[in-house]
Formats: sequence, structure tokens, C-alpha cells
Amino acid sequence: MVNSPQRIPLSMPTFAPARPPRITRRQALQSALVGAGALLLPRRLRAAPAPDQLQLAFIGVGGRGAAAIRALTDQHYVAFADVDDTRAARTYSAFQDVPRYRDFRRMLDRHAGKIDGVVISTPDHSHYSVAMACMAAGKHVYIEKPLAPTPWECRELEKAAERHRVKAQLGIQGHSAEALRVLREWIDAGAAGPIESVYLWTSRIPPHRYIGSDSLAPAEPVPDTLDWDLWLAGRPHRPYSSQYVPFVWRNWWDFGSGAIGDIGVHMFDAVEFALNVGFPTLVEAEAPENGRFTTPPWSRARWSFLARGTRPPVTVHWFNGTRDGQVFRPREVPRIPQAVLSATDNGMAFIGREGTLFVPDIRVESRPRLYPLARERDIVATPPARTLERIKGGHMQDWFDAIREDREPGAHLGYGGPLTEVALLGALAQRTGKPIRWNRTTMTAAGVPEVDALIRPPPGHG
Repeated sequence: MVNSPQRIPLSMPTFAPARPPRITRRQALQSALVGAGALLLPRRLRAAPAPDQLQLAFIGVGGRGAAAIRALTDQHYVAFADVDDTRAARTYSAFQDVPRYRDFRRMLDRHAGKIDGVVISTPDHSHYSVAMACMAAGKHVYIEKPLAPTPWECRELEKAAERHRVKAQLGIQGHSAEALRVLREWIDAGAAGPIESVYLWTSRIPPHRYIGSDSLAPAEPVPDTLDWDLWLAGRPHRPYSSQYVPFVWRNWWDFGSGAIGDIGVHMFDAVEFALNVGFPTLVEAEAPENGRFTTPPWSRARWSFLARGTRPPVTVHWFNGTRDGQVFRPREVPRIPQAVLSATDNGMAFIGREGTLFVPDIRVESRPRLYPLARERDIVATPPARTLERIKGGHMQDWFDAIREDREPGAHLGYGGPLTEVALLGALAQRTGKPIRWNRTTMTAAGVPEVDALIRPPPGHG
């Protein structure tokens, strides 16, 4: 599994100096061109990192991890780890010079002194064990969202980042987008009036990827290319099934938290950044019976937040999935034209007393629209002051800069942990079918004792 680097002798034989041959002008020019070509080699192919590069390791290099690897070739790659050789094959083929491992712990042991940061793009249920080990080794971490599928794991990861003094960034890419800052500046300037409610909707998870079950999936032979025990990452053992991997693991409560964990964390980032809502007083959810092991194919949920200073209380309405063959979205949203709403599979709407700010995506990556459009024309003609600092280079660059500058990144775990916890309260309401009045101190829900067994992962095998 490991590409062993070629050994280079520590000393070289010495020879008596000889008179240098005469070099023609043409030979000198050819030599200069060869030297320039060597300097232009891709950075990842150089034997040692350049002074301005970070030395990165990647855990999970198929799917989302592969996208990060393709985008970060200006950094130095130390090693890759993935439990699934098939999923990792394209990355391994494209980066044949980078050592690779199935067990990330061996990678950490072998390369500990060379790694600055680790990009973690594994399934949600393994974020906790992988990130804990990396932070304990003193490595900065970038963890794709959600931080974890349970509130307890989120709390423990947040404490670990502080204890080990590492720079940990949650992979909510929209947090560093300029459009999110525009949204907040418009809200702060009163473009829509005081915001009293927010609508969030997403088509995730699509029907062709959805599995609902009241039992474990039927056992299948484990592929030779997959280490199933490592993939389980300490969750209770169950036989392998292709109904778990790849990606469909998010339908199963032991491994994911459905669309709320997948997309809800992105969307609640926009809500928290723009409105500073904090923690809700009440979370309620409606979802169909779908089996005790799997997430629902569609759901509706509502988070109620208190007033903050002069800002009014806010109610956040959530819709996800597919119902009766159609994307389950709100039937109507104040001021948004029905044709626009019907054509938007993933959207956010911030409803104010005087207008509605609409974003047709999951991360506020495009400038918001303001309805009625007459108000938008006014604010575009005379935009509010730029009161918020822009992030140069994007979300991953913010993490790199935080490591170099010894500061917290924008989506540090002190922000990303509570953010994920707020979203996961919706999952608790889905699973129990009861209103969740969350006590942050005791991590309990008033009158819902069954939540106690759901706030942390079930006991596993390691």
C-alpha cells in the first residue's frame, strides 16, 4: 500500500576536478531552458515542499476528498489514506507519487513529523474518530460538514481543538463567500426590514439514492478492495452491504443524519451568520414513518429562536426531500413569485416586514434577490457600506492563512460545533416525533427521555 521513496546515499564518491569543457552559446541556452523546465515541475512532484507550501495529508480521497485534492495542487501532498481502493483509484492514479494507506493511523505514525494539516473527507460517522486522532497528534484539521452526526461528538471535537491548540475548520464553504457578507450587510441595513422568519428547502436526498428500512441491510460479501471494519470506524458491527456504500450511508442513522446533516448545516450557517440567532427554544418536525434505522424521504421542521436586542424572534421553516414525486418545498413564500419558487430545488428566503431576500442555492454563493424588485433596484443603485471583511482565496485558503498566522479560521469549531448541534436538533425531532426543548447544559430534551440514547453514538466495537 505504501510507495517507498528511493533511498539516496548519504555521501557521494569524490573525484579529482577536471578542466571544464568549453560551452558554446547554443549549449548554454539549451542548459538554461532545461533548468527552467525543472523549476516548472508541478509542486507536488518536487522532493521537498517550497517554503510557502503547507504539507497536507488527506483522509478520504474519493468523492468530496478527490475534489479537494484536485483543487489544492499548489500545496505539498505528504500522504493519502482511504479504506476503499475502488473509490480512491482515480486519485491514486492521478497522484502516483504520493504514498497511500488504508489505515489513516499508520499514515499518521509514518509521516507525523512531515504533516502540517489533514483534510478529512470521510463519511460523517467517522469524522469523530479520525479528527480526534489527528488533533491528538497535533495536526491542524479541515473537517467536511457536518462536524459529526451527534451533539455529543460535536461537543467533544470542539473541546479537543481547544485542548490541542490546533486550527480546525468546518467545511461549510459558503461561510467564506462574499455573497454571504452581502446578505448580512443588506439585512443590517434594513433592506427587507426586521427579519421575522426564514424558509429553507432542499431536494436532498433524491429518490434514486434513497433507502428506507426497518431492518439492517442484507449481508453481502465484502469487496477485496474495501476494509469494512475500518469503514465502520467504531460504530456497531453489521455485515457489509452495498446499501451502505458509497454515499447511501447518509440515509442510515448510525452513519449520517439525512438531509439536515448534509445540507442543513450549510443553510443554518447562513441563518446564524446573517442573524445571530443562537440556540432555539423549540424544535418541531413532521416526517413519515420510514423505519427505525433510516432517515425519512421528506420532512418538515421548525426552529423557534428568541428576540435578540432590537431584533424580533425568528422562526426557521425547513423542507427537504421528495414527496409524491415532487420536490418537497414550501407551497408559497411571501413576495417570491410562484414561478421562481417552483423552479428552485434548493433555496433560502429571509422574510422581513418590508421585503424578502431570496437565495437560490444552499450556501449563499450568489448575490441575494430582493422582492419586491423595486426595493432591489434601490439597494443596488445605492448599496450599503461594506462593513464585513472579505475572505481572500476562499474557505480552504482561510484555513491555510489561519495556520500560518496563528489565528482562528472563520468556521472554527467554536462556531461550527454549536452550528451543527442546532441543525441536529431537527434530526432529534424527526427521530422521536416529539417537540425538542433543548437544555444545552445537561444535553437533554424536556419530556423526551428517548433523546438520551440519541445524543451520542451507539456503543461499538472500538
